[in-house]
Amino acid sequence: MEIRQLHYFLMLCKELHFTEAAYKLGISQPTLSQQIRVLEDELGQPLFDRLGKKTVKTEAGNLLEHYALQIVQQLENAKNAIEDLTNLNTGHLRVAVLPSDLDYRLTALLIDFHKEFPNTKVQVIPSIDILNKVLENEVDIGVGLAIQPDSRLNRIPFYTESYSLFVTKDHELADKGIILPADLENLPLVMYPKGFSGRDLIETWCLSQEIAIDALLETGSATSLFQLVKAGIGATIQPSQLIESFQSLGIRAIPIKDSPTRNLEMFYRTDKYLSQSAKAFLNRMETFF
Repeated sequence: MEIRQLHYFLMLCKELHFTEAAYKLGISQPTLSQQIRVLEDELGQPLFDRLGKKTVKTEAGNLLEHYALQIVQQLENAKNAIEDLTNLNTGHLRVAVLPSDLDYRLTALLIDFHKEFPNTKVQVIPSIDILNKVLENEVDIGVGLAIQPDSRLNRIPFYTESYSLFVTKDHELADKGIILPADLENLPLVMYPKGFSGRDLIETWCLSQEIAIDALLETGSATSLFQLVKAGIGATIQPSQLIESFQSLGIRAIPIKDSPTRNLEMFYRTDKYLSQSAKAFLNRMETFF
């Protein structure tokens, strides 16, 4: 059994279509079919059932897929570990983060990280589907809201933050020391769209407080929201620490009584080799926040 054959097999598991899998592998369909037959002959079991134009995995196919994924991952880990040993501070680091406010706040960290690891290519990918990106190995590290315990993942809690109401300094509520939940009802607001984790967290909190809020304008950009606040379009409810990034706009953050809070954590696959630069990134995140 060859690694190449396992790559072919896994692509077919993903596509469940011989023509599509062969195309993505850059080989002919007869070549793919022949290699799958070689695997099946070696194992003495069919790996796929061909039901007309439909291809489905057999029980043996499901078992092989489970172990083949581990084999391919371990081989990748070995390559990365050796590269890390021989070419320190090189490589590629992919990090998925919550869109909007969190990716915006990482700019200063990324500048410092680049100074220490100038040869490491870093991709910060905003996503509302961080968990699956990590599990599917599309990224190395996920940074987002705390998730449920999962034996496939290592999890590192690193920050808990409250939310505040952000208003202009001449807003009617600007002189308040604290905002009551009831003060938010009927208040003109600019917010992230529903479906964004920050907006959904606030909506859930509103239900617990037995209040309802409505947004005049919605945008997925933290910068846009604060520009709208500055223009007097409305107030916004955001993580309290964001004021450090937007004080220059003449905006004030007012604490909210019994504020919604969110717990942030970093997570990565337990079976994945973490390079020295990846470990340094995790450490810097904890220190930064």
